[in-house]
Amino acid sequence: MRICFIALGKFTHIDAYIDHFKARGHEVHFVALAPGPPRDVPMHNVGSNERLLRLTGKWSYLPAILRARRVVRRLAPDIVHAHYATSAGLAAYICGVHPYIVTAHGTDVTRGVRSVVWRPILAKIFKHAHWVNPVSDELREMVLDLGIPREKVETLTLGIDTKRFSFQPPKPRGPSTPLRCICTRKFEKVYDHRTIIIGMAILAKQGLDFRLTLIGDGSLREQLRSLAINQGIAGRTTFVGAVPNSRLPELLANQDIYLSASRSDGTSLSLLEAMASGVYPVVSEITANSVWIKHSYNGLLHKAANPQSLAEQVSNTIRTPESIRAALQYNRELVVKSGDRTNNMSRLEEIYRSQCFPNLQNNHSSS
Repeated sequence: MRICFIALGKFTHIDAYIDHFKARGHEVHFVALAPGPPRDVPMHNVGSNERLLRLTGKWSYLPAILRARRVVRRLAPDIVHAHYATSAGLAAYICGVHPYIVTAHGTDVTRGVRSVVWRPILAKIFKHAHWVNPVSDELREMVLDLGIPREKVETLTLGIDTKRFSFQPPKPRGPSTPLRCICTRKFEKVYDHRTIIIGMAILAKQGLDFRLTLIGDGSLREQLRSLAINQGIAGRTTFVGAVPNSRLPELLANQDIYLSASRSDGTSLSLLEAMASGVYPVVSEITANSVWIKHSYNGLLHKAANPQSLAEQVSNTIRTPESIRAALQYNRELVVKSGDRTNNMSRLEEIYRSQCFPNLQNNHSSS
């Protein structure tokens, strides 16, 4: 198949899609609506430069989308796969080529459905798409609420490499060993690191010895550094900065608790990586997390935007070591079953073929 991906140039997860389908022997092209690093496939950069993006924001996507239409029509791919409905999804719709698939990753839908402008546009994008791929059940319900037929909407996450994120059996903690906590989300408002830092400061005042590792980068990094200082936990908190995904397995292997205070999300690959690696999750009680974590069974859920609730749940992990050990093994099995990248990409390839060659699929079904 000739597959054409459309996304913003710096969309990190596109690499996994490109690498998988190239390795499978398909002809892969990447149309970038905004500047990004080169990939190991033909890349068609139709976006504006960084300076124009900062000045005009999403308005700069409009000429990029028109340029994308010319490129895509010239390539004549068997299938177009757009990532993020409000940018690449709109581009795929305007390109007017078929079939096309749209993957909804989070804020494109959660914010879009509340917008007077974007809600009807999203409905058109999804109705004209041949298949819609929300990455969480929460997003799926929002897509369906736009009147999209159920038979062409399927939840499918990118998944993670469960071989690389291998399970590390927990080591017993001695009474003088600090509790090791980690968060691997970007420093942006939606991920609410403020709740994590204040919650951990509450525990510090209660006498809990811990070490907090924050991995990532983002626009709020310096504000969060200042908050850690003001809350008196700067000496216990390490800001590692952005690291390549290849380093995360070794960093997760030395942790006890995975923390996330995200206020909204798709299926969090960071959560799946922690679960696969044997790190116990204490995460916000939002729909996307509740699909994977059942409170007090295989993790703990704290109230979103509530530092006191986060502190209470982290404290609870110390009191139930036996149940935690059983939960860690369960989490590993759950991610291997439902969040393995190879399995999920194989399912996506089936969907590509069903859209590109429907007659062939029907013949197989009837034989």
